[in-house]
Amino acid sequence: MADILKFFKNNRDDIFKPVIVLLVICIVIPLALAVTNKITAARIAELDEKNETEAMKRLISAETYEKKELKTDDETVVYTVASDGTEVRGYIFTVSAKGYGGDVSVMTAVNPDGSVKAVEILDVSNETPGLGQNAAKESFYSQFSSKTANIELVKGTATENQVNAVTGATITSKAVTKAVNEALGYCDTVINDTIRLYGKEAQ
Repeated sequence: MADILKFFKNNRDDIFKPVIVLLVICIVIPLALAVTNKITAARIAELDEKNETEAMKRLISAETYEKKELKTDDETVVYTVASDGTEVRGYIFTVSAKGYGGDVSVMTAVNPDGSVKAVEILDVSNETPGLGQNAAKESFYSQFSSKTANIELVKGTATENQVNAVTGATITSKAVTKAVNEALGYCDTVINDTIRLYGKEAQ
């Protein structure tokens, strides 16, 4: 026992210094990562909000964009009311639907009469390049303008309340169409609930 104590005493610098260094590393690195993650997360959230606002402005030109909530039995849906003073210019919903490679995120602007004003594809990055990602092209998503509830996806020539699928990307096209139809359904609830309560469109 005495030999062991003597050994530790004679070699304490060699033994304890690496232990202390390792202990400091184990504390400092996770702390630094946590701080970096917090700063990065805040920055990402700020950029996401900025990009979302810019996208809304491209869809509907308005003086104010006010976030509201639609509560249903199953979920709470956040949407935006675009207004000029007391005049509602439209409603904006962001909905995600399952595509071929992952979620497809779609922002839909809806006119006060319940028809689609414009659509913007926010994210199709998980879809196949050259196929599903073509859903982000204006030639596809512009088809939704002026359409009303229960939009139908077809292959070939689209008529009335139909849109033509992206060639070779039916699943992605279905996801976008589903997201737009869900947005129209939410908006219909918002408009009808407000008319029932106040006798006018949602504000």
